[in-house]
Amino acid sequence: MKKVGFIVYDHFAMWQVSLLQMFLKNAGYQIEPLSISGGGIATDGGISILTEPLSKANSKSYSLVLFPGGNVTEEIIEDPTLQHFLQTFDGLIAASCASAAIVAGAGILKGNYTCVPIAKERFSRYFTSSTYTDNDVCVNDRIITSKGHAHFEFMMAVLNGLRVMQEDPRLESMALKLGRNV
Repeated sequence: MKKVGFIVYDHFAMWQVSLLQMFLKNAGYQIEPLSISGGGIATDGGISILTEPLSKANSKSYSLVLFPGGNVTEEIIEDPTLQHFLQTFDGLIAASCASAAIVAGAGILKGNYTCVPIAKERFSRYFTSSTYTDNDVCVNDRIITSKGHAHFEFMMAVLNGLRVMQEDPRLESMALKLGRNV
């Protein structure tokens, strides 16, 4: 089974990944919401989702680890359970907006990355092994990062990284229509 570890935290930006999640579900991926402690986690829009604790998740069972942007904190970045999970995961990691700092904090973000500039400044001490680019999306080995406003480009990079578009070429035109209202 193809699984996505959807790692969230309080006040995460659901809107940055909601269309992507629909395409992943339709492509046969099971999306499992995870958080550091488990339980209810509120989106930035005030809707709560139920999550499993990260300590009960096996990093090897996922094809993708997906992070939305939002209210990233040092406490989240430095959580040892989250860091260990990322360090033992060997699939595709997709981090939208400020969540790139979580990946950097685990010491696995090498090479180029992008994120919202304020996160780059606020969390600069975590980005010591990587180089900021002012692109909307950055695909670097097995890690995809993006600025929050680039949710469509981020979605396309993730779907291409998982080869979803190659499996069903019709999805690209559908994604374009839904993502860009064309």
